[in-house]
Amino acid sequence: MKIHNANRWIATGALGVLTLSGLVLTGTPAQAKSKNWKKAAIAGAAVTGYGLVKGKGRTSTVGAAATAGSYYMYRKSKKKENNEAKRRAWYQKRYGRNWRNHYKPGA
Repeated sequence: MKIHNANRWIATGALGVLTLSGLVLTGTPAQAKSKNWKKAAIAGAAVTGYGLVKGKGRTSTVGAAATAGSYYMYRKSKKKENNEAKRRAWYQKRYGRNWRNHYKPGA
């Protein structure tokens, strides 16, 4: 193994550890809505397209992984938002003007 490759692996490992620790410590932001995940999926698809056009395999692979992960999170948060809207509508219909006294978000 050459020194140049060793430095590259050390840098890649350090970047991975910092990224994962940042994700674990911050968790999912409270304001992460489905539209933000959709934008991230579109950006990942753009990176994938760029990698394919330029013939860069790693770039297209990373872009595809980002696209897949972001799309998964988009569908998950969209489903959660739809369920929350249905739940809120049910409380509004059942309790009328007094629905906020009975509705507990996220419960």
